[in-house]
Amino acid sequence: MEQIQLDDHLSTSLERTVPVLRIPDRAIQRACNRLEGMIEEEDSDDLSLDLLFFTIECALEKEKCSEMTQTITSREQFFANVEHHGKEELLALVRDAARRTAWRDLLLNDVFLKTLKKPISESSWASLSDTDLLMDAVVEAWNFPFQGCVADALLMTISSYLDRRRSVYARSTSFVNSSGTGKSRAVDEVAKSVIVVPMCLRESGSRGFPPPDEALRTWLTRFAVDQLAAAQRLHGFVYSILTVTYNHLVTIASNWSGDYSPATDLSDRDIGDLSEAKQDVRTRQRMLALAFRDRMTADQTFQSPNSYRQIFFEEVIQLATKDPYISLYPGQRVAEAGMNLSRFLDPKGLLGSTEGPRHPLVILAFDEAHILTNTPKNQTWTVFSELQQVLHKLVTQPIFFLFLSTSGRCQFYPEIQLGPPSLWHADLSPLNPISGISFDDLALPAKEYDIELSDVVTTKWISHLGRPLFGSFYDALPEIKQDDEVVLLARAKLLVGRSTLTDINGPGPLACLSFRFALEFNLADEKARNVVLEQIERHMRLCVVATAGFKTLVTIAGSEPLLAEAARYLLDSTYKSPVHHLANHPDLNCVERGQLGELVAALLIMRARDASSSLSKRSVYVTDFMEALLPSSAYKKLKKARPNHWRTGERRPFERTFKDYEMWFNHVIRTRSYDMINIESLWKFITRGAMVVVCAGKQRGVDIVLPICDPNRTLSRHNVTAILIQVKTDKSFQHDIRQNLFDAMDPFLLGLFSDGDSPLPIIRMVFALGSDQPGIFFPAVTEFRYRGEQFTSYDVWCAGLSPATFKDIDDDLASYRTLLRPFLQPQYMCELREIEGQSSHEMTRASRRCMRKMDPLAEEKVEY
Repeated sequence: MEQIQLDDHLSTSLERTVPVLRIPDRAIQRACNRLEGMIEEEDSDDLSLDLLFFTIECALEKEKCSEMTQTITSREQFFANVEHHGKEELLALVRDAARRTAWRDLLLNDVFLKTLKKPISESSWASLSDTDLLMDAVVEAWNFPFQGCVADALLMTISSYLDRRRSVYARSTSFVNSSGTGKSRAVDEVAKSVIVVPMCLRESGSRGFPPPDEALRTWLTRFAVDQLAAAQRLHGFVYSILTVTYNHLVTIASNWSGDYSPATDLSDRDIGDLSEAKQDVRTRQRMLALAFRDRMTADQTFQSPNSYRQIFFEEVIQLATKDPYISLYPGQRVAEAGMNLSRFLDPKGLLGSTEGPRHPLVILAFDEAHILTNTPKNQTWTVFSELQQVLHKLVTQPIFFLFLSTSGRCQFYPEIQLGPPSLWHADLSPLNPISGISFDDLALPAKEYDIELSDVVTTKWISHLGRPLFGSFYDALPEIKQDDEVVLLARAKLLVGRSTLTDINGPGPLACLSFRFALEFNLADEKARNVVLEQIERHMRLCVVATAGFKTLVTIAGSEPLLAEAARYLLDSTYKSPVHHLANHPDLNCVERGQLGELVAALLIMRARDASSSLSKRSVYVTDFMEALLPSSAYKKLKKARPNHWRTGERRPFERTFKDYEMWFNHVIRTRSYDMINIESLWKFITRGAMVVVCAGKQRGVDIVLPICDPNRTLSRHNVTAILIQVKTDKSFQHDIRQNLFDAMDPFLLGLFSDGDSPLPIIRMVFALGSDQPGIFFPAVTEFRYRGEQFTSYDVWCAGLSPATFKDIDDDLASYRTLLRPFLQPQYMCELREIEGQSSHEMTRASRRCMRKMDPLAEEKVEY
């Protein structure tokens, strides 16, 4: 469970979404007539807000809409709401409502509504207005048993970073990834076997868990204007925290009684059996670690750490301030403190391997460490860079310093902050950041033949996929509040605490689009790198792997259907389509748009999916989806169409064949392997609510796969089929049907089915988006059937990018065409293979497992 921010980052999850109110159609019609008349008579920019409010109020009162009039705000509050949201935003909503005649949506906007004090009905709206209950849920979630391998991977990586053969400047690095990914919780788990000194430096005014060590944070940062004073105080800090830790461990050991306890003196012991002696050292270290962790974390509350921890850091500050020798011999004092602590824990150096990974004796962990990276005006140094120079004095000791942050700012650049290489030994490089995190570790069991479609579309199911934040939070809430609150939390986390998407030119829309469409960015561009780093820091994007200074950086928007649901809601609330947001975003050129137009195709497909779904039912019928995708006249033909290829007994009309089949997807997974396009794997995509975009290097006849299943049967390889889509943007593909493209989508040649299978019917589509003549065309059905006895297929040729080809895209046609212009060179995630090939001391096997888990179903390896 990652630490949870509850101020601007989460407190708006306490803001309630107003429940759906039943407004009589007559009231809507009356308001519609009045508002339309107002818009026609006046320029909407000069629209009187007084008149607007009066018109809506009168329309509702006239029709005796009691439920609505009880919840509509007062005139004074209405103007306060307008001032808060901005008049321009309200006028934009009015103009959009007039254009779409969507007056009901306008009337339900919170600018017109009171904040309801209690739910209309518990079943429709569970309101978590009790902040104490929310904080209790956060603390309870933190204390759930730890799951997954990320703590082991973290410890193994730190051990490899302590290898004496590494020429490093300091034994320190950042642990960087987005919020909710389990960084803090992983460090706490490591603290059960290795002594960890936890420090939380969360900024003042920000609420979260674990609670901040306010006195330490204030003391560390208040002098960050004078470099000399900062250097001196940081030497004192490192000396004192090592010394105070040593003193507390000695006290713990001396007060522990028993046949074998941490008090056992290993310094004079005959080594004898080396392996047994090493085990004794580790056992003693583990006992001390558990005891120290318990004292530092027991009875901590959401509001504050326990008294032991507060006293601990008071001692640290006092010693750092008053030690008489630290100003005279700063480097020597730091080195001595490190050596004393190491000798106490491992007197004979049995764990200090001369070659290979070295077991850490102590880890000092700075949570929310980005506060140390603020740069004084007109300076290049920071508290963080000065601290690195102090840590250089401990480079030979098995003591590690770990800086946890969502920000990429916790990076040390010796060439900038230390001057010419001659001053700091250019061969001493900084260590790579750690980014492996917990992903899918709380996922509910998804066994073939054991689950149904109705299971995997629930909020409970999707909240347990991806990062552990949402699943643990869900489990800790009272049952009646779970579904609503976890969705509200997901929305708030996507937008750094905001409950609505107001800045359409900011990073928020890109975050929402990323989680729905798996956006990739052109990281060769400096602006795009900054965009991506902000997405990681503030908008939940995952850092898969990074090297020092982020010279190499691989990131993804993880497959997290809960965040995709939240993203859909946030985008819908702007009354603008996803394609409009993307095509008109100022950072569009930072986005990789694909090589074959698959992003445009995915946007078209998702539009149809959203149009055919509802808030009460996440899965959609195949027939409803196709009706929402194709123009009405084309769908009428498709309903009656018979298959182009058919198995014996399956030559039935389309509508009859697919009337019971359903689909469930709300986001894109990019798979790098065609081996994933088979029925043995395809049902797994349904469990994640994902459509599949194939970004393998070699074309094999399909670019997008939409899994389909029978909702009345359990999910399995025997209950899954697909819509196979090939995307063409080349002008050579026009309205005339190319049969060879459909032949290339033979499901047996593609590997979707294997010889001996009894396959369910499939749908094959070609999106010839570059065609000048638009329309929907159906290949002629002939008695000659290529391999027709093996599979049944319904084939559709979609020519051009036009309302004559795709339904209801009139208003967004310009946006679609913007995205279909010449593409950027795509940068696929195949870079991972090169990075994974690094030597074992660069990336542990456990780290590679964690990295792969962040990108589920991308390849056929078991970790994916």
